[in-house]
Amino acid sequence: MGLFRRRFEAATPKIHVDILEDHALLRESLASWLEANAATVKVVGRFSSWSELAASLGKLSDVVLLDIILGDRIPLRSKIQAILSTGSQVVVCSSLATPLVIRQAFDAGALAYIPKTAGAEVLTTAVLAAARGEKFVLPELAGVFDVPGPRIRLTPREHEAVTLYLGGSGGTMADVGASLGISADGVKKLLVSVRRKAHNGPEPLSRPALRELLIADGWLLPDQ
Repeated sequence: MGLFRRRFEAATPKIHVDILEDHALLRESLASWLEANAATVKVVGRFSSWSELAASLGKLSDVVLLDIILGDRIPLRSKIQAILSTGSQVVVCSSLATPLVIRQAFDAGALAYIPKTAGAEVLTTAVLAAARGEKFVLPELAGVFDVPGPRIRLTPREHEAVTLYLGGSGGTMADVGASLGISADGVKKLLVSVRRKAHNGPEPLSRPALRELLIADGWLLPDQ
């Protein structure tokens, strides 16, 4: 019986999972819970920042468990699509429950969005569903699909530029240009386009006012 069980366990395919979470205690707790409560799950990668995960994009696991408030200035959409491009699936696990941000995550291709207030068993269900390529939506989040999309329509390049320019402590146009591989003048043109799309009053938009509009529209995360 014991020999049969060991052979069966050896033959059982494992779902490999990576976790991106900047709080070490929570990261290890999530890993321990998943492995203890889902026999087919094995946590392979543990990352504390987007830069750490990005360095391993070519060798990610079946499912990536993604926190989104990480203190960087990379758009959520860009992160999700970068992970998906490797063939991995994405489950977002975040303390942020803003409908437009949740909608953005699903629109970018995430298969689940689990608030950190949810039970750990819900996260296990979401990870197993994602490994099968299935979307998992909590009943209380289903309404986000009825929420109108962003009022301001940004291109992916505009989104990157404005996130780098306005996110966190912000940056100069030269800094943003260096990150995007374009000139400061190219960045200025992108930002002028964003301001034009966002402007809805007689007065020119200040940098803080533009930031607040983009947060309200789901393009920037509040902590950025």
